[in-house]
Amino acid sequence: MERKEFMSLVGISVGAVILQNCLSGCSSKSDPTPSGGTTGGTTTNPTSTGFTGNAASSKGTIDFTIDISTSDYATLKTNGSALVVGDVIVARTKAGNFIALAKACTHEGTTINFLADQDRFKCPNHGSEFSTTGTVLSAPASSPLKQYTASFDATSSKVSVK
Repeated sequence: MERKEFMSLVGISVGAVILQNCLSGCSSKSDPTPSGGTTGGTTTNPTSTGFTGNAASSKGTIDFTIDISTSDYATLKTNGSALVVGDVIVARTKAGNFIALAKACTHEGTTINFLADQDRFKCPNHGSEFSTTGTVLSAPASSPLKQYTASFDATSSKVSVK
C-alpha cells in the first residue's frame, strides 16, 4: 500500500468516526444524567401515582400537578434538584423556589440539565445555557425556552405547573 492510499484511508476512517459522534450527539435523544458535578433531571412517567393533568405539549396546554410526597417525585423535596415530567423540566433552586421550563433545548431538542450551583440550565450536547426564566445565556441556541408558572403548596406537598 502506498503512503497516499494509506493516508486517504486513515482520513476517511477518522471522518466516519467524527461524523458518527456528531450525528449521535445532535439527535433529540438525551442523557439527563448530569456531568461535572451538576444536578440534572431524572425522567419520570407522568401517568404515575402523584401526577394529575397534562405534561405533553402535543396534547394541548401544559397544566399538571405533582405530589412530591410520593416516591416518583420525592427528588423535588431537595433544594437544588430537578425532574423531567413529560415535556417539562421542574427544578427546585438551592433557595427552594420551583421553576418549570420546556425540557427541550431550542437548538437541537436535547433534554437540558439543571445546574443547581449556578441557577441555570445547560444543554449537554452543545453547551447552550439558559436562565431560570428560559432566556438564552450562551449559544448556539438562539430562542428562549418556554417558561411555565410553578407554584408549591407546602400543606399538600404539591407543585402545580401551568
